[in-house]
Amino acid sequence: MKTVFFLALATLLPYAAQAERFEEGNSPTFFKKLAGTEMILNLKQLPTNGEQLDDRYGWSETYWPANVGGIAYRWSSPNPEPFKYKFNSKDELKKMSLQQLSQLSPAEMYDVAMGDYNYTLTRKTLGKFSSRDAWWEGICHGWSQAASNYPEPSKVLIRNPDGIKVPFGSSDVKALLAMHEANNYGGAYSFTGKRCKVGGKVPGEGDDRDHNTNPPTVEDANSPDCKDVNAGAFHVVLSNMLGIHGRGFVADIDRYNDVWNQPVTSYSSEIVGEEAISELESADGVARKVRIITKMTYGEELKFHTPELAATGIRNFVSKEPVTGTVHQEFRMRPYEYYLEIDGAGKIIGGSWISETRPDFLWMFARSDNFKNSPIPLGGLGKIYLPVRR
Repeated sequence: MKTVFFLALATLLPYAAQAERFEEGNSPTFFKKLAGTEMILNLKQLPTNGEQLDDRYGWSETYWPANVGGIAYRWSSPNPEPFKYKFNSKDELKKMSLQQLSQLSPAEMYDVAMGDYNYTLTRKTLGKFSSRDAWWEGICHGWSQAASNYPEPSKVLIRNPDGIKVPFGSSDVKALLAMHEANNYGGAYSFTGKRCKVGGKVPGEGDDRDHNTNPPTVEDANSPDCKDVNAGAFHVVLSNMLGIHGRGFVADIDRYNDVWNQPVTSYSSEIVGEEAISELESADGVARKVRIITKMTYGEELKFHTPELAATGIRNFVSKEPVTGTVHQEFRMRPYEYYLEIDGAGKIIGGSWISETRPDFLWMFARSDNFKNSPIPLGGLGKIYLPVRR
């Protein structure tokens, strides 16, 4: 109990002493590249809630774990055999049923659809990953960005140059979109915050599979890179992107070293109080300091189906069917509490966190429809991706 008290005291005292203004690399203005307009900073002009204008975005999906081979994992096969399966020849593929073809990995299905029996994409994918990779490693940066940039894909049946019909399920196409986005580093890009590389977890947020679930020292937690995205910058990005533009983006919701990128889909904020400002804060241009509680909602990962998991009542599994508008679409909500620092003109100029839970950074690349620009061979994705209808 003493540890918790002193941790909270050490966290709050610096915030009461001096202002925490936006700084280089931690400013919401970087998101104007995606918004297409300057960020509105005036608190009175910012909506208290917002969501993506199109519910086909922010779809749930697996992060395609590295330790099973990413998108080269035969997720719908009764015997997936990560990293160990043999590739099918053209003659073997021609004799396979649609059900058997549907059990190939998304990477294999793409190669077959392109008539590539050397399995270029699949081999490149398997070469990127290893069964020794950490359980949380994968392409969550690709999935979350794809879910923010593209409406959820439909099922589609593709006939390859040799007449072989390849039945892509929704998650198979999601995997390809995620792989493309994980390797798409062109076009407009926004990033706000700093990557924290200190090990540990906020109390209660660890997983049994984590190497270290203990919180870091107070000194490490409050180091420049681990204070995380400025609370004022977070509020400005959230309320501009979703509240004004109705557009989602990506947030790393793990405060410390591990990276859990999620597609942010909606929020609601409430002013719950106003705090007295210190002389140091006043001297730094702060005229008001308001206390905010924000509830941020994001798309959550889906799990690969196993009989053991299904027996527990879990129903949100990776699927051949789209999840938009169904009970299989899974969202999660996180509450955040923080102060906003406001100048004499009513503009947000900074902020500080109250809650221990907080995002590490916010980011996203703009959508790219030219799949041929990817260093991963996905030039044919434009013929496979078909968004679900509203």
